Amino acid sequence: MATLQEALAAALDHQEAGRFAKADLLYRRILGASPGHPHALHLWGILAALTGRPDEAAARIGRAIAVAPDIADFHVNLARIEAALNRPGRAARHYAIAVALRPEEVEPRFQLAGLLQDLGRPDEADEQYGALLTVAPLHASIHLNRALLREAQGQASKAREGLRATLALEPAHPKALLRLAAMERELGRGAVALAVQRRGMTVLQDAANGMPDAGLFTTLATLLAGEGLPVRAAEAARIAVALAPDDPVLWNELANRLKGLGRQGEALAQSVAGHGRGLVLLPGNPVLLNNRADGWLKLAELERSEEDARDAVAADPGFAAGWNTLGSVLMAQGRAGDALDAYGQAVRVDPANDARINDPNNAPVDAQARFNRSIALLTLGRLAEGWDDYEQGWAVPSGRFPRAGFPQPPWDGRPLKDGALLVWGEQGLGDEVMFASLIPQLVEEGVHVVLDCDARLAPLFARGLPGVTVVARTDPPSGRLTAPDVVAQIPAGSLPGRMRRRIGDFAGRQPPFLKADPERTAEWRRRVADGHGEGRRLVGISWSSKNAAVGALRSIPLGRLAEAVGRPDVTLVSLQYGDVAAEIAAAGVSDPGLDAWGDIDGLAALVAAMDLVVSVDNSTVHLAGGLGRPTWALLPHAADWRWMQGRRDTVWYPSVRLFRQNRAGDWDGVLRDLREAIGAG
Repeated sequence: MATLQEALAAALDHQEAGRFAKADLLYRRILGASPGHPHALHLWGILAALTGRPDEAAARIGRAIAVAPDIADFHVNLARIEAALNRPGRAARHYAIAVALRPEEVEPRFQLAGLLQDLGRPDEADEQYGALLTVAPLHASIHLNRALLREAQGQASKAREGLRATLALEPAHPKALLRLAAMERELGRGAVALAVQRRGMTVLQDAANGMPDAGLFTTLATLLAGEGLPVRAAEAARIAVALAPDDPVLWNELANRLKGLGRQGEALAQSVAGHGRGLVLLPGNPVLLNNRADGWLKLAELERSEEDARDAVAADPGFAAGWNTLGSVLMAQGRAGDALDAYGQAVRVDPANDARINDPNNAPVDAQARFNRSIALLTLGRLAEGWDDYEQGWAVPSGRFPRAGFPQPPWDGRPLKDGALLVWGEQGLGDEVMFASLIPQLVEEGVHVVLDCDARLAPLFARGLPGVTVVARTDPPSGRLTAPDVVAQIPAGSLPGRMRRRIGDFAGRQPPFLKADPERTAEWRRRVADGHGEGRRLVGISWSSKNAAVGALRSIPLGRLAEAVGRPDVTLVSLQYGDVAAEIAAAGVSDPGLDAWGDIDGLAALVAAMDLVVSVDNSTVHLAGGLGRPTWALLPHAADWRWMQGRRDTVWYPSVRLFRQNRAGDWDGVLRDLREAIGAG
């Protein structure tokens, strides 16, 4: 036995000196002589971990535990390896055993608490933090983590106590300072919040400047981004890269920060370059490939984006985020069927891969992929499946908004015996109009509807929806929305999932439902026609979308549109919102002098005065369709889901005709079709 112990000590000496081959040989000899030697198996496992073979390490230490289950160090080291393999559940189990074996030790319990928190078991995590504070009450990190846990649970008062305890032990702790500042700001204590935040920023900046450590600047970037300062976060990430230019993770971080600035052009190009630099250092990395694909997508470089996205999923077929990005690229190319396959793959693969996305702003990939899949399904006209996944839109930043917290139970579609149904508006103004087109059917079926809507739409809805209680949206919300007679509620975008689950469900159920002010309509008709000669057709035009994500793809130069639909017998009238007076004057289009963004009721009256409306995909199309006016909608190649795929009409508005690009960015065919159509009209 003494010989085995000496051999084990020699093997450990070799291992600690970096002579791994000699250590491995000795461990094998020891285990050949004593196959179940637990300490040899344990150290042999650690050797496998040191040489980049974590799965072998886990197996070897697992064999050691099978022989000697009561040695805490075995469980601690196996837990560390399981955590590195992204198996948090297994890691937590072994930390828990180590804690039971040595309850007085701080580190295993601290790691266990953090894992329980990550696993969504907050009560158990809180219990572990409480036990830790009985043995280590002066440990600032324990107070901080417990405070962050309680903040996530909505226990604001206890969270603030924990942050203050952290700062009592470590007055210059930057994260505690910044989180406390955020909480003070939420409580309306702006001056206190600002003072605390400045302390935190100063502490971290001074630490980074005094000791040029890339990690400090990375931490600073994360905290600055969390405090709503994305430009300064990008600056900090740039310094981190300058300090450690050979670290691909830092290049990825910088690229994500630049992408998060929400700018087109230079920042996105720099972001793509940053991911490219990371790929030079770490070729073929699926996360870097996926992130660069997303950058190319935002720059509308679709071929490059698809190439990177396909390389990402080829490198790792179980990478959910890669499949999700590929689906988004295919949707941008107008290939909804192919995109549906990619999104489906993202939903099916192991969700544990989601943790590798180095972007704190990302939603869970499964929810994002399912919402994206809903858009593909709706585009393809597969409504029942699409509406079901559409409910995932509440869980993702690019989905449905704002999420209102009304207290009534959700409406399940069954008749309401007593009381009213609250339908509350969501997303943009055009969405509110489109989804409200289902409300007349509810009224016909005997449902008393209370409709929450954008204040600009309230007069128009009140006039066009008799029997509906229309409530203009205010902050705070009107008490009418929570009155005792309102017994159920539903977001407007969830109505189609109850009422339009097949294309056939639209037939005969989408009549014009908006009514413009007749006096204002007549006045607009008189004013616009005055001086242009009798018998001329009034054609209202709108050429721009202000949608931050896709507005540039939807918009068309006014001069080109005016040339296509302008004729001697036509008077062109601007329906465009925004500061466009100079454009209108240059194109010779009639300017009615209307605030088309602030005065929606006035815009509806002007639309109603037109003989024809020609518009790109923006809220004007929805107003015109809801009013039943003849409307030509001009769509990009990858049109929005509501217009579906390949249709020249739309199920939402019978009076709207669709003109689609044949290929991305090419308006020539659309303009040619417009010239023919206006001439034939």
